[in-house]
Amino acid sequence: MHLKSLTRREFITVVGATTGLGIAYWILHPHPTFASVLPPGAHTSLIFFNATCSRCGKCVSACPHDAIRQDNLGLPYVNGISGWCDFCMKCAEACLTGALRPVDPKTAVLGVAEINQDRCIAWIRSGCRLCYEKCLDLRQAIHVDSEYRPIVDAPKCNGCGACVNVCPQPSIDRQDKNLGKAISLQQV
Repeated sequence: MHLKSLTRREFITVVGATTGLGIAYWILHPHPTFASVLPPGAHTSLIFFNATCSRCGKCVSACPHDAIRQDNLGLPYVNGISGWCDFCMKCAEACLTGALRPVDPKTAVLGVAEINQDRCIAWIRSGCRLCYEKCLDLRQAIHVDSEYRPIVDAPKCNGCGACVNVCPQPSIDRQDKNLGKAISLQQV
C-alpha cells in the first residue's frame, strides 16, 4: 500500500476545511440549556450580585447537597439537577464578598418550579408521582389533580429544586436528563 504525500497547498486546504468545520460545529451545535435560579441569600439586583460575586466557588464547595454549580462565567446557580437546596445557608457562610447573605430559611424563595406538561410522565400517561411525593415531605407545594397529575402551587413553592432532582424525565426528546428535566426552576 502506497500513501500519497500531500502537497503544501493540499495540506493547507485540508487543515483550513477541518478548522472551518470545527468552528461551525462549535457555534451551531445545540448547547445544553436548563432553567436555573440564584443561590439563597443572593442580592435581588442581578447587577449587584454579578458585581459582588468573586466567582471563587466557595459556595459550591460548602453546599452539602451539591445543589450549587457555576456557569461558564463562574457565577453560582441552582437548577435542581445535581442536588437541591435545603436552605442550610452554608453557602452564605462561605461567601466572603457578601454576594450571598444569610436569609430566613422559612421565608426564603429562590424561584418557582414549573412543570412541562408535554414532557411530564404523569401528564403523558400517568404513573409518576415522584415530584409530588418529594415535595409532600418538604413544602407541600405540589399537589395532584383528579387524574394524579402534578400541579405546582406557586405561592407555596420556594424553588428548592427537590422536585427537579427526583424527576426521571428529560425535558427534550432523546437527550440525557442531565441537560434538563420535565420540571424546572424559574426566577420569580
